[in-house]
Amino acid sequence: MTDLIDRAKAFYRDVLTDPQQASAVYLADDFVLENYLPEHIPFGGRYEGREGMVRYLTEIANAIDMGPLEIEGWVAGQGSVVLRGEEESVVHSTGKSYRMRFVHWLDFDDSGCITRMCEYNDTAEMGGAF
Repeated sequence: MTDLIDRAKAFYRDVLTDPQQASAVYLADDFVLENYLPEHIPFGGRYEGREGMVRYLTEIANAIDMGPLEIEGWVAGQGSVVLRGEEESVVHSTGKSYRMRFVHWLDFDDSGCITRMCEYNDTAEMGGAF
């Protein structure tokens, strides 16, 4: 299970600096990302494939100035890693900042590639800033 946590940590380290390369290295061909957000937040929804991850990160960059993710804990079990943390960001359109808690769930295939990523965010805190 430590191997999956190490893989997840490497993904988070790399994806924010070089999304295309990180997507090629860490994501499965059939990768799916789901971020459950209110409609008025522009980067919620379902994103498929490596191109979907790059599009998702581009949409985030267009909407907010995201501060560093403060990840407080990692748990692995049965092909999945769950992490929890906090994020502080500023919304471009409103100039408002928010600090919110989040949980991310990553599923891995047998080769160590991420097949599914689900984000669960404090939508009240984030939504208020939008």
